[in-house]
Amino acid sequence: MNDLDDTRLIGMLRRVVRDCGKLYRQCGTWMVRRFPTLLEGDAANFVELMDDLHRGLLIKVYVTVVRADNRWSAPEKKVAAAMIEHLWDQKLRGNDLRNAATELFKQADLLNWDSLVAPFVRYGPLADSKSHVETIVMRLANLVAKCDGELLDEESIALHTLQREIDMALYPADPQSVLAPLPAPSEQSRVGDANTGSRAIAKQQKEKQHDKTQTEPTEPVSEAERERRLEVAMKELDELIGLDAVKERVRSYTNFLRLQGQRRDAGLTTMPISLHMSFVGNPGTGKTTVARIVGQILGALGTLSNGHVVETDRSGLVAEYAGQTAPKTNKLCDSALNGILFIDEAYSLVDASGDDAYGREAVQCLLKRMEDDRESVAVILAGYSNEMKQLIRSNPGLSSRVNTTIEFDDYTPLQLGRIFEHLCQQNQYEIPSDARHRVLMGFHHLYCQRDRHFGNGRLARNIFEDSVRRLADRIADASQLTESLLTTLLAIDISFPELDKQKLDSLVSSEHVLRINCDSCSAKVRIGPESLGRRIKCGKCSHVQYVGWADVADA
Repeated sequence: MNDLDDTRLIGMLRRVVRDCGKLYRQCGTWMVRRFPTLLEGDAANFVELMDDLHRGLLIKVYVTVVRADNRWSAPEKKVAAAMIEHLWDQKLRGNDLRNAATELFKQADLLNWDSLVAPFVRYGPLADSKSHVETIVMRLANLVAKCDGELLDEESIALHTLQREIDMALYPADPQSVLAPLPAPSEQSRVGDANTGSRAIAKQQKEKQHDKTQTEPTEPVSEAERERRLEVAMKELDELIGLDAVKERVRSYTNFLRLQGQRRDAGLTTMPISLHMSFVGNPGTGKTTVARIVGQILGALGTLSNGHVVETDRSGLVAEYAGQTAPKTNKLCDSALNGILFIDEAYSLVDASGDDAYGREAVQCLLKRMEDDRESVAVILAGYSNEMKQLIRSNPGLSSRVNTTIEFDDYTPLQLGRIFEHLCQQNQYEIPSDARHRVLMGFHHLYCQRDRHFGNGRLARNIFEDSVRRLADRIADASQLTESLLTTLLAIDISFPELDKQKLDSLVSSEHVLRINCDSCSAKVRIGPESLGRRIKCGKCSHVQYVGWADVADA
C-alpha cells in the first residue's frame, strides 16, 4: 500500500475505534444516570466496565480477522499499532509491538462475543444500539481484512462467519442466556509492561452480585437543575418522530403537575393526583420510550424523587408456585419506589377465563401498592388497546386508580421512513434516492395491509438491521474497500422479510404518486422518486426544502 492508502486506512480505522469507545461510554453513562436500578452490582463501576468491553470488542474483531489466513502482514501490523495508540495512548514499534500484539492475541482467546455485547442484550434501554454495535464490528472487520489490498478466501469466510456470530450474540434465540453476571471491570486500562490491560474483561464473576435498588430519594436538586432536566426531557419528547397526540397529552399532563407543584409551594390547596396511567396501542409505537421520558419529567418536577423506570411484564410479577406471587410483586414494586413501574402487555395478568389465581393475586397485590404508594410510584399499564380497555373496565380497582389513558397510533409510511433515516444517521449510513424509494414502497404496502400485529417502529428497525446485514454480505467479498462502500445502503441491500424480492420490485415499478407538503405555503407538491433525499423547489412559492420521504398515493 502507498502512503495515501495508509493515511486513508488509518483515518477510517481511527473513526471506527473512536465511534466504538464513544458508543460504549455514552451508553454506560446513560444507564447510570437514568436506569441505575436496572444495573447489577455497583452502578458506579458500570461506565468503567463499558470502557473495558469496547476495548475487548475491538481486540476480538481484530484478532479474529487477522488469524484467518495465519499470517501477520505489514499493513495488519500498522493497524495493530494504530489501535494500540488510540486505545492505550502508547506508540509501539518493532519488538514492543510484536510482544504487545502477542499478548492481545492471547487475551482474545479469553473473550467471547456474548460477554462483549451483553449490556446491549440484557438491558432494554440499550437495545436500540444493537445495530450500531453490529455496524462498528463489521466496519472494523472489513478494514482489517482488506488493509493489505487483497481479500483471500480465508478472510472472506472469516467475515461471513463473524457476521453470523455477532448476530447470534446480539439477537440470541434464548434471551435468558445473557443473564449470567457481567464481567468485572479490569484493574488496568493500559497495555503496560505485562500487557494485561483487558484480561479481566474475559473473567466472569463467580458469584452473582445483588441488584442495587435505588429506592431512597436522591439528594436535593436545585431549581435550576430541575428546570434543565425538564427542558432536556421535553426536548427529547419533541424530537420523537410522529406521536403528535401523545406529545400533546404528555405536555398537558406535565403542565398540570407543574401547576400543582407551584400551588403546593405557595401554600395553596392542591387536587389529589393519580400518577397511574395506561398506554394503549399496537407494538412498536413508542410506549416504552415515552414512559422513560415521563419518568424523566416526573423526576425533574420533583413529583417523584428519582423518576427511574422499572420495566417488566407478567413474568416479573407472577410466580410459578403458590404463595410466591405476592412477595415477587412487592419486591418489584419496592424497586420502582420514587419512580415508574412500567408493565408491558399488562392485560396478560388476568386470564379471560377468570381461572388464573396467580394472576389475580398479582393484580390484587399491585392494586394495594398503587393505593398505598400512590405518591411515590407511578404504575403505567401498557398493551393492545382493546385488551387494555377491557382489563381496566372489568376491574373496579384498576378503573378507579388509572384515570389517564394515552393512545398510541400506528406510524404512517412517511414516519416509518423518517425512523429508518434516523437509524441510518445514528449508524453513519447514506441512503440514495432509489434505496429510499424501495424502503418507502415496502412500508406503504405493509401499512395498507396492516393488522394489530403491525410492527411499527420495530418494523423500521428490523428492515434497517436486515439491510445492514445484506450490505455486510455484499462487501465481504469486495477486494477494494472505500468509505462509500462501507457507508452506503444501496437499493439491492433493501429487503423486507415479509415481501419477496419480486413483490418488492413490482411495488417499486407500479403506477403511483409521491407527494409532499410545502413547508412554506402548505401546497401539495408532486415529486419523482429521484427527489427523495434531496432539496427541491416548490412550484407555487419557490420555497426550497429537503425531502427525505413522501406520502404515497395511487396514480
